[in-house]
Amino acid sequence: MSNPELELDLGILKEQRIEEMPELVRVRMEQTYQMMSSVPPKPVSVKKKSRWLRNVMITMASVAAAGVIFISLGFISPAMAQTLKQIPFVDSVFRLAGDLGLQTANEKGMTAAVHQTVTHQGVTLSVSELMYDGSRLSLVLTRDMPEDANETFYDLWGSEKGPEGLVNNIDFFINGEPVNTSWGISSGGDQAPDSLIVTTFESVEVPDEFDFSMVVRIAKLNQDFEFNISVKKNNTNSIVLTPAEMKIHDHIHMKIKRIELSQTTTRLVVEIRGEPGEDIREFQQKIPDKYKITGFLNIDFDLTDEQGRTPTFIGGSGSGEGDYLSYTTMFEPMEATPKTVTVKPYIRSRENKVYIPELEFTVPVQ
Repeated sequence: MSNPELELDLGILKEQRIEEMPELVRVRMEQTYQMMSSVPPKPVSVKKKSRWLRNVMITMASVAAAGVIFISLGFISPAMAQTLKQIPFVDSVFRLAGDLGLQTANEKGMTAAVHQTVTHQGVTLSVSELMYDGSRLSLVLTRDMPEDANETFYDLWGSEKGPEGLVNNIDFFINGEPVNTSWGISSGGDQAPDSLIVTTFESVEVPDEFDFSMVVRIAKLNQDFEFNISVKKNNTNSIVLTPAEMKIHDHIHMKIKRIELSQTTTRLVVEIRGEPGEDIREFQQKIPDKYKITGFLNIDFDLTDEQGRTPTFIGGSGSGEGDYLSYTTMFEPMEATPKTVTVKPYIRSRENKVYIPELEFTVPVQ
């Protein structure tokens, strides 16, 4: 059964894109269009409404064929790769819905195309894009949703329950070893409702190159989906600051362990200790209650440059070991390379930020 609208759109797209392409790309594109024209289109459910308008004119067969084009991006010039990415069904979730750092990574060619798909019990998960800049690893995880799904993958992730109260979860491995790390998800946006952006490794030291494994547990299926990907750091222009200064106030001994500025991420790592010989429990007991929630130190951080500009917060985590607490906070990249970076610790009083000027650091950027 033919689809006149699809054939018309593909014909126009074909004429616009193929005429000026190199021979290798032209052949691949011709093969792709032949594939699309030979597969009957799959009806689009009206229940999806306008969640992804491209689905109205592009069938699932087209999306499968589009993978052939996307895989070929690594074999052509950056300019041609960008041209191909303008084709509607070969778009980047990082560019459409990611934070400023992920958008920059996509624009500068700092992301990797993965193309891994796993299917269990009729459900398919896939990983398409990945970015690792040494500070964080972000990837796009997509679920092949049923045609009558009214909720996005992001909405379903937190609401679905499995047998015996199981919830959706992700475990991460580096070179086969499990990693105790925080992670977070964000929505793929209105144009990619079946996708999530997963970010991890914010609070752990990770090598520049490693074998990465991710096990996604889908609770309602009681099923694991495992992905194995070779990862290499793609960021050569980062600035790392490691000031030696320590600030002491109200029994809090604070030190900036690391500030990393890159094109894609701003990463702050802070350590807090007590007096020499005190463990975490002992020095937290001495800290005034105004800094605590349920008896534990609760502190967050802002960053500003010399003009007072603050990058957007992405996520953060805290951990404790032995005699110190460690806090990792991630921000989008700075607007421009700053002359100084000021670390501004604060606590929350209801919905307000209460800064602690006695623990504020201003670090020159060399």
